Amino acid sequence: MAGAEVSPTKDIFGWSDLMTTNIVHTNSNQLSDEGHPPRRMKNGFDARLFWGDGHVLPKIEASGRWENLPICRHPGLGYGTPASDEVSSPTKKHKLTACLWASATFSTRGNAQAVKDTASRLVEWIEFHLLTGWDHIYVYDNTGAHTDETSLESTLFPRFRDSEVTRIDWPCRVCNNNIPAHENTGERSSQYAAENSCRARYGPYTEWMASFDTDEYLVPMGDYESMRDLVDDAARKGTEILTFKSTRAMPIRKFMEPFHDHKECGSEKEPICLKVQEGNLFAEVYNCDHERSPKPQWAERAKKQLYRSDYVLAHYVHYATVTGGTVKTREEAERENVDWHQHYRESRGSDRITDEIKQAVMVHTKTTVPEYTAEWKERCMAGMKAAHGKDCRVGFPWPENNDNTAEKATAEGYGYNCFVNEKLRDFWVPKLREAIDERSVRVEHLLNMNMIR
Repeated sequence: MAGAEVSPTKDIFGWSDLMTTNIVHTNSNQLSDEGHPPRRMKNGFDARLFWGDGHVLPKIEASGRWENLPICRHPGLGYGTPASDEVSSPTKKHKLTACLWASATFSTRGNAQAVKDTASRLVEWIEFHLLTGWDHIYVYDNTGAHTDETSLESTLFPRFRDSEVTRIDWPCRVCNNNIPAHENTGERSSQYAAENSCRARYGPYTEWMASFDTDEYLVPMGDYESMRDLVDDAARKGTEILTFKSTRAMPIRKFMEPFHDHKECGSEKEPICLKVQEGNLFAEVYNCDHERSPKPQWAERAKKQLYRSDYVLAHYVHYATVTGGTVKTREEAERENVDWHQHYRESRGSDRITDEIKQAVMVHTKTTVPEYTAEWKERCMAGMKAAHGKDCRVGFPWPENNDNTAEKATAEGYGYNCFVNEKLRDFWVPKLREAIDERSVRVEHLLNMNMIR
């Protein structure tokens, strides 16, 4: 019953900081006026302690919860550290790692639109981030939630080496808890759980870690040509978390062609939609952001973070939920002679928004499916006042990124509406294309030599 003595099971997940070690006994053996049990939590919450065992979870289809979550410690194999509870400080094998949740095939939330570009996106994303200094990528393969006939195994290997990429089979379902007609229906609970699994399992073996989608590119800017140099500089300044603002980019018109094969896209004779031409890189097609850098403050609402894994103990999509600062007790603060506040908030010293001009910027290249471009010729005309949900989703870059000019539209009358990241276009895209080509030659050689992984 609620308030009864509870003996939680041994913390085999390495999350003891959120469980039993944070139960602080009080002197009272009676429930408080608010109905709380006779002890309190220092940094965590134990549902069994507060509510007892007499609860039944609803069916997965009727809730926003997740299922089948093998959240466990990394086994330690290959990381120079045995998998035992006696190890408190594993060897840091990597400086910079990323976690991805992906599927060979899936539909957008609510099954609104089928997205089939995962394989090509995944290859390009991994290649780009290896190119920009990331040591290792952990791919949580959610394909098994949709089909048992394929996976991302053949997409990843033998193209990438084991030292570069680890694939984790993750056939956990995504729960839908929003209205079906909404463009972004529900929550990607499986993805969120994968992020926490990645932090719990692999965080101890890396200095810096982040979780991203395959349409989010962290682009080194200014004099930086490697994210490794950026995190080294951040660490020297005492930064624990690097925050990247997010705004959605658009596909540039010159990389698109007419499309009609959808009920909302007209006919073969009169197509009213556009699709991205094959053979182009996502990083170049979607290099057209409607917000100029530095992005406005509101762009923090969908921010992503790169954090020091020894400091961020738990992370949820856009923000750190448990950090070294939040778990610090008054007693610990007094011993360290630092201020302690009951309501903790990360300072801008520990959590810094990156300088998008001189350090790094996130380019969000979310796929624009053809039906979203319907009637683009009308919607993209300069001066057009778009109705709700009927805005132009095709990019027309401002010439020389200059929007302070009398020229507001193309010769055809389409309004300029976005800004190009010039370093991405001129420096990184050529290097990315070269790296992809070199990798393809290597893979072809391996196949010819019958050395398939």
